[in-house]
Amino acid sequence: MSGARKYFVANFGCQMNVLDSERMEGILLERGLSAAQNWEDARVVLINSCSVREKPERKALSLLGRLCQAKASRPEMVLGFCGCVAQQHGEKLLERFPLLDFVLGTNQVSRLAEVLAHALAGERTAAIAWTDEKELDCLFSVSRNRPVRGVSAFVTVMEGCDNYCAFCVVPYVRGPEQSRKPEDVILEVENLAGQGVKEVVLLGQNVNSYGQKRGFGVDFADLLKMTARVRGIERVRFTTSHPKDFSDKLIATMASEPKVCEQVHLPLQAGSDRVLELMGRGYSGRYYLGLVNKLRAAMPDLGLSTDLIAGFPGETEDEFQATLELVEEIGFDEAFTFRYSARPGTKAESYPQLPEELRLERLYRLERLVSRITGEKNLGQVGKVKEVLLAEQSKSDPMKLTGRGRDGRLVHVPKQGAEKYLGGLVLVRIEKGLKHSLLGELVEPGQKNVWQGDEQCLSR
Repeated sequence: MSGARKYFVANFGCQMNVLDSERMEGILLERGLSAAQNWEDARVVLINSCSVREKPERKALSLLGRLCQAKASRPEMVLGFCGCVAQQHGEKLLERFPLLDFVLGTNQVSRLAEVLAHALAGERTAAIAWTDEKELDCLFSVSRNRPVRGVSAFVTVMEGCDNYCAFCVVPYVRGPEQSRKPEDVILEVENLAGQGVKEVVLLGQNVNSYGQKRGFGVDFADLLKMTARVRGIERVRFTTSHPKDFSDKLIATMASEPKVCEQVHLPLQAGSDRVLELMGRGYSGRYYLGLVNKLRAAMPDLGLSTDLIAGFPGETEDEFQATLELVEEIGFDEAFTFRYSARPGTKAESYPQLPEELRLERLYRLERLVSRITGEKNLGQVGKVKEVLLAEQSKSDPMKLTGRGRDGRLVHVPKQGAEKYLGGLVLVRIEKGLKHSLLGELVEPGQKNVWQGDEQCLSR
């Protein structure tokens, strides 16, 4: 049959899911399968789902329904549902979707080959057990077998979360906090560098608490420094950080290590102290503002992004205004905004919910504010020279190449004359600030009249 040895993975959700999908691809490639361009041409079709927000969960389940309909006329297709929604619902998915072959939870990626073999033998499986610390290293060992695409790659340093914020399903679908051995992380980074990767992004639900439970004697600041010193790696980023655990040591490490980018994703969620307490965030708005001021004092060119929730249960108009005021005062470079949606099993699911219309109205107001601030920030970049890792062809314009500055901003340059630098670090003079990105011109090596304010960039 066409596609008898091909697979297709549909991914939803965060960077952690992207990396899990790459791990699954690595296992399938080892078994002799090759990637298909679409699910119609594949024998093995996997959906890697996300349940952090309602929308991606709904999309993943909708796709599963369509694929089950297709499988009715293509019984040879092997259909697997993976990720956070799979972990959350487990065997119930097999009952709801009779043509679904298997369910694979977040902690069971390393068992994909075994589960697939059962499916090919006609056995339906729900693999959703939690791993313990001894099994964790096996879970991540498949990372080294994944396909490497481009010059930037994700590396998981820890799984799970112990914070149990009232709105968040992550601890229930990713399990308790578990950190990888530092030597295993560095081995993976070295392997990626050997394959041409120039930039790594260290991932965890709360990277700030890396290593605390396993007693490595290495905290996240130490791991960041170790990663930055791997030969061949030119840049290091990380996400996500919890404000209550962001240490002065980590700030100092970021500021002093040339290969660690001046970029932080720091979820605020809300500006009202009462709402933050209801959320179980463990900090106040003033504390958060003070942390931002410390970060910017140490790294004046910091790129700061955040997550914000509009319409949390019980949020008053004045409390929502507190969020708007704090967002205005801080001036984020980028913000991801969401209307609150109740997640199954979370504490806030039982709180009295605000009307959907009010949640949406507040989200629109928040989005308008964020859009204005982001646009103004990008306009403020015009005339600057930024160090950009030129990573790929632009997805929206084939005549441009795209990369990111050290602050995380997306930068586009004309393709002509820049192709020879693809995959490398270049200097770009910013000519135009757009809503979500920047346009610039390549500064050729040796070119004069470079903007005077960016001597630090030029000296790296």
